[in-house]
Amino acid sequence: MSELRYPNESPEYREARDALLKEEQALVDQVKAVAAKRKTLPLGGKLKEDYVFQWANEGKVGNQVKFSELFGDKTALILYSWMFGPNWDNPCPSCTSLMDGFDRTWYSVNEDAAFVAIAKAPAEKINAWATMRGWSQIPLLSGYESPFQRDYKCQEPKDDDKQQPVMLVFTRKDGEIFHFWSTELPSNHVDTVWPYWNLFDFTPEGRPGRDTPPQKFRSRFLEKHYLENESALVR
Repeated sequence: MSELRYPNESPEYREARDALLKEEQALVDQVKAVAAKRKTLPLGGKLKEDYVFQWANEGKVGNQVKFSELFGDKTALILYSWMFGPNWDNPCPSCTSLMDGFDRTWYSVNEDAAFVAIAKAPAEKINAWATMRGWSQIPLLSGYESPFQRDYKCQEPKDDDKQQPVMLVFTRKDGEIFHFWSTELPSNHVDTVWPYWNLFDFTPEGRPGRDTPPQKFRSRFLEKHYLENESALVR
């Protein structure tokens, strides 16, 4: 048994906790091993085109920006495409939960890699939602007039309102931009960076029996036109 003890714990608790600790360490080791393998991926395809987006942040809404400009002085670009279609009333509640966290972690991440978020809704609509949520840090883009999300599998090919949540990473090498990695799992594809679910993993009850974090809003377009059932809310 380990030497660590908490007040009034039983020998049975410590024995079970030590056994679980070994599995927790194995999980951490596996995550690190997968990350190490990811770093060895060969370059993906060269960026199809230098896409033009519109800024959706307060103060520069509608201003154009090229994909290549998003890197700034960094060699890596992390780009999260979140679900907010042109005709949606409100965006995806799950994507909103993620974006709440991404906005607050942007500053630290941006020290070493460019980090932006894009949605298909018009820039004005994105900015209004960001203002309501209090997002003030992460650069926000609109792909409303761009084929980027269609090309990089963030939506259905012929329907701009059929959006999918995708995390993408691009790298710049010798003046050229290449796709490096994207989420391709059908579900739980961004769990490792989603505080809501991971925090509940530490509790006796575990994750709540719901498919998306509770919100004070609904996305009626998502419910009516996109999802066949509630469980289709992708995590």
